[in-house]
Amino acid sequence: TKEGRLTVEREMVRTPTPDFSPVLLFEQDPVQILDALLPLYLNSQILRALQESLASELANRMNAMSNASDNAKELKRSLSVTYNRQRQAKITGEILEIVAGANALD
Repeated sequence: TKEGRLTVEREMVRTPTPDFSPVLLFEQDPVQILDALLPLYLNSQILRALQESLASELANRMNAMSNASDNAKELKRSLSVTYNRQRQAKITGEILEIVAGANALD
């Protein structure tokens, strides 16, 4: 220790690197490995296609429902404006009848 502190010494450790052969050794025949992997690969590709199809269908449904909601809001606004105009016209007509009746009495 120096001044009450621990000193840490680091050393580089060298490990021998094994030489790998570029030739791969298979315990089984490569044809057998392909025969085992090919059905798994095809199944995964079919499953992926089905999942993408389902995701696409659900996205289209969500888009259609969003458009329907927007159209319903626009229709509600349009009908509210039409209703308010009709109501205002009826009120105006009744007021005119009252005024005309009052003028007829004079």
